[in-house]
Amino acid sequence: MEYVLKNGIVFDPKNNVNGEQMDIFIKDDKIVDNVSSNAKVIDVTGKLVMPGGVDLHSHIAGPKLSIGRLYRPEDIRKGIKAPSKTDISGFEAGFSLPTCPTIGYRYTKMGYTTVTEAAVP
Repeated sequence: MEYVLKNGIVFDPKNNVNGEQMDIFIKDDKIVDNVSSNAKVIDVTGKLVMPGGVDLHSHIAGPKLSIGRLYRPEDIRKGIKAPSKTDISGFEAGFSLPTCPTIGYRYTKMGYTTVTEAAVP
């Protein structure tokens, strides 16, 4: 497959690109110099495009969230249960603090493939 990411705001420190608006060409999952006219064009105007992103401040399921859940049992009182394998509506559970599956699900919706809790010893 061939793709053109059109008009993205590109950051690529390795190649000294710092916020330039440009097109990125992808062929067979690799960035290339050009693609054919049949390539699928994806308009990313106004979006940041970078080779990888790191969210330096995240709380996926660390000790502080776990302690917070102990002090805020509203979810248990409301009868919220863990999601089943077939019903994903439970992933959006969590009244006062999102559940661990909710947090993980939200990261995957944003495109993250790996999330770790760096603050855990």
